[in-house]
Amino acid sequence: MPRYTQFANKQQKIIALFNSGSYPECYQLLNEMAHEFPLMLDKLAFWKASLQLTEGKEKEAINTLQQAFDKGHWISPEMFDLDDEFNVLEHSPDFKELIRQFNEALARKRASSRPLLLEKGYPMAKTGVYALHMRYSNAEIFSEMFLNPETQKQFAFGFAQSSQVISSHAFVWDDERQAKTDIETTLNMFQRNHSFENLIVTGGSQGGRYAIETALQHPSVKGFIAVIPYIQDLSAIKQLARQVTNGVKGVVIAGELEASYESTLKLVDVLKENDIPHHFISIKDMGHTFPEDFIRYFVDAIDYILT
Repeated sequence: MPRYTQFANKQQKIIALFNSGSYPECYQLLNEMAHEFPLMLDKLAFWKASLQLTEGKEKEAINTLQQAFDKGHWISPEMFDLDDEFNVLEHSPDFKELIRQFNEALARKRASSRPLLLEKGYPMAKTGVYALHMRYSNAEIFSEMFLNPETQKQFAFGFAQSSQVISSHAFVWDDERQAKTDIETTLNMFQRNHSFENLIVTGGSQGGRYAIETALQHPSVKGFIAVIPYIQDLSAIKQLARQVTNGVKGVVIAGELEASYESTLKLVDVLKENDIPHHFISIKDMGHTFPEDFIRYFVDAIDYILT
């Protein structure tokens, strides 16, 4: 099972444990995940600190965040504004100092951040897969969803990474203009590096939206695989769908428990209305995460697009 799927599933378990008041079990799972997913320590430390504040452990919460920072893991200070538990630390000198350190680290990373293309798989493959990571992820973590011994022999992969920093190890596609610039830069790089017969664009959540838009406007793209696409405004996709001329085919994979599921259904309607060949996979008991057996869905989706 891909590691990010494991992380997402355990994330849901943490939420359930927290909501049920099972704090000892929640701590135990967070500590286990810190060993299993070292690249996600920024997010795990944030969750652990929030849990400690729920129990009134203010010093312990600050210490948790400081220890993570000392190991090179931090989050954008704006994230603290989204969790009411941190309001109690508003006047804490130690917390203010921690925020100062986080802000300095964020400024340094943003100043040097550039879009990145992580290439994996078989470079001489006939089919290239260009992939856009989920929000609050990175190319390395996202690549684990797609790679096993077979897919690495079959496909050339280019995992694009946004230049928009949100934490020590995570990136987002929030600024639309910058996102499109980063995508053009890395996609052009991927195409220059290879001679594909087939090019497929894929992405998850926020990256899923941009995967669809990219596929609809690039004549060299055969199709898209959008996994749990998160789309707040369909207007851009509607316009591109009306103008599409490249014969692109698409696969949309969604979980019926997603908060954005109704938006995904509207997306599928847009594809139908514009006669864009597509396959819609709706998974009954899945939320906003990748299927546990995602690689099977992925390979089947490529077969559909190429036949």
